[in-house]
Amino acid sequence: VIWSYYAEHTVYAGIATVFGAAASIAEGRVVTFTDAAPVVARYSSRGPDVADNASTPADVLKPDILAPGDQVWAAWSALRANEPILAGDHFAMVSGTSMAAPHVAGIAALVKHRHPSWGPSAIASALSTTARRHDDRGAAIMAEGFETSSLRPGTAFDYGAGFVNPAGALDPELVIAPEDEDYIGFLCSLPQLSADDVRSATGAACQPSPWLASPADLNLPSITVAALRRSLSVRRTVWNVASKNETYLCSVLPPAGVDVTVRPGGSKWRPGERRRWWSSSQRHRRRGRSASVRSFLPGAWISW
Repeated sequence: VIWSYYAEHTVYAGIATVFGAAASIAEGRVVTFTDAAPVVARYSSRGPDVADNASTPADVLKPDILAPGDQVWAAWSALRANEPILAGDHFAMVSGTSMAAPHVAGIAALVKHRHPSWGPSAIASALSTTARRHDDRGAAIMAEGFETSSLRPGTAFDYGAGFVNPAGALDPELVIAPEDEDYIGFLCSLPQLSADDVRSATGAACQPSPWLASPADLNLPSITVAALRRSLSVRRTVWNVASKNETYLCSVLPPAGVDVTVRPGGSKWRPGERRRWWSSSQRHRRRGRSASVRSFLPGAWISW
């Protein structure tokens, strides 16, 4: 009813809008929402990431991050043909990645304004390392299942690094960001690609690199190991973006069935200093059986 009233009394003249309806201001009302938030929507894309048509898991965490994208009052093309019921309208309630992406893009613009020299990778790192993994009640983020009204505890394959935190992203203190050559090295480390494939796609040649021995060595603020066999060491280059000397200590919450160590475990850092960190993971056995690393990996965290 309200929408019909609005449409009948609105005149569009180019970019100018004339609204000829009468209105009155009544008593104020407070809109309340009592459910826990955020919750990963049923239709939200899930991980893990795959490297080829055979669905071979890739050592890169997907999705990257969780952002608002459900029932957003958004701009709408009046020429929309796929939804005839909304033809001629300029706004609509829309859900999906197309709504979450503008939220993240806007936050990235704020981070870029605060830190003009940062590139896309540094901004993405700031968004990831400051994201929240708990809802507004302090409980673990839940994810909708495929069945109606079904909920289960979310994992990193549901929400990536967590729910985007605009204020936190402005001051992440530590940044883990790959350079252009790191991406080339990552492609060269993929067993599904040959050196000729990489050169054809990027124009760059594969060069031997001790820092990219495996795809898991890509300098991202997450560590994803699709299939851990015996042991693996991965490297990260960490950049202190704080404006003063800082002391950082490292703590680990390992996945079940895996021992994880990080070195160095803590140290003092100068502003702008970059250092390499090593994370070593070793698979161990319990009750005569190998632990399944992949099934427990979403519950593992390394924090500074």
